[in-house]
Amino acid sequence: MPKDKRYTVEGFWDCPYCGSEGIRGRSKFCPNCGHGRDESVRFYTKEIGEEHAISDEEFERERQDASKNSRSSSSVHTEAREVSDGSPSLFSRKEGEGRGDARDGADASDWLCDFCGTYNPASAEVCTGCGAAREMTEGKTYQQVQGTVARTYDSSGKLVKERDLSKPKPQVQTTPAAKSAGCLPTFGIIALVILAIAALGFFVFSPKPRDMVVSGFDWERTIEVEQLTTVSESDWKLPDGARKTRTAEEVRDYRQVLDHYQEVPYEVSEEVLDHYESYSTTVDNGDGTFDVEEHEEPVYRTETHTEYRREPVYRKEPVYDTKYYYDIERWVHERDVVTHGDDHNPVWGEVDLSPATGEYGTGEEREGTRTGTYGITDNKGNHYTADEDLWESLEEGQSIRVMVDSDGKITLKE
Repeated sequence: MPKDKRYTVEGFWDCPYCGSEGIRGRSKFCPNCGHGRDESVRFYTKEIGEEHAISDEEFERERQDASKNSRSSSSVHTEAREVSDGSPSLFSRKEGEGRGDARDGADASDWLCDFCGTYNPASAEVCTGCGAAREMTEGKTYQQVQGTVARTYDSSGKLVKERDLSKPKPQVQTTPAAKSAGCLPTFGIIALVILAIAALGFFVFSPKPRDMVVSGFDWERTIEVEQLTTVSESDWKLPDGARKTRTAEEVRDYRQVLDHYQEVPYEVSEEVLDHYESYSTTVDNGDGTFDVEEHEEPVYRTETHTEYRREPVYRKEPVYDTKYYYDIERWVHERDVVTHGDDHNPVWGEVDLSPATGEYGTGEEREGTRTGTYGITDNKGNHYTADEDLWESLEEGQSIRVMVDSDGKITLKE
């Protein structure tokens, strides 16, 4: 990767009194009207290429010559140097941090005379405009008055970024509200839909309070009757009491077995260096010069190609085992004995159970599960169900406040 280059170039300024433009930064006075630079002057750059690089010593000598001859137009150049000393980037430099070399940033700036408004070299102890001693003034530097601005240009010389280095970098803060707003289109809508569905479900299925007057009762009771019956079954083992009728070798499961390997194509993407884009950053040193930093930034392109990898291919191979076929006696549902009525006096039906009549006790019957449903009708003709204990505790004509669930079952409201 190319190294960045750093060098210094001379700046220019315009005379606010006679309108002369393009006065070189080495000149403390306007070569046309003789007026000195004052606090209204702002340096700018026109020549930021490496061919215009100057050294500090040569610039100071040129400035001394310019002080003697205001119309001096000589120019000196030096080679740029590569940045390899770990010094801070110009664009990230803060006021007073310095240039990263022998010349400190703030002290190298011209200082302003409070009496006549003229800028003076940092080395001058007396104002070149009025002769006032520096110690009699505040001695603010050019950067302290004007601020230090870093400007970044692309390869065509177009200004793409500008920042005042004397001010702290703006801190971008993301508030929780901003994050929530950003997520709303994706996650917020889904969350709102889920919440709405949950609320609707709660409204539809949650018990509702209701006042009612008991007008009538109904009931139904069921006794399940089971019979011992011989059935035919099969399993991978013979249960107790079973009589085997036959066995067979059958597929019990399948296992994955490596069959072969195959070449499978897949796409691979990689970032490849395409070219370098150049840009430069200038920082006003406040003494008529600008530091320039040239940068080369790599630009990559994505290249895709096909590669192959070996992947295993498996086949399903059956696993055989012995399966038993047998006869065995099981209790099987035979019939229900049902009783019902429209009163408040429920009864269980009479159950006649048959004894065993066949081999192995088949034909024998027994009682299974007993279940009952208990209904209540209110004075408006609405029908509900209730647990047996609540149903038996109610009386016809009784006023009650109940909770009704989505199935129409009631419980007393506390």
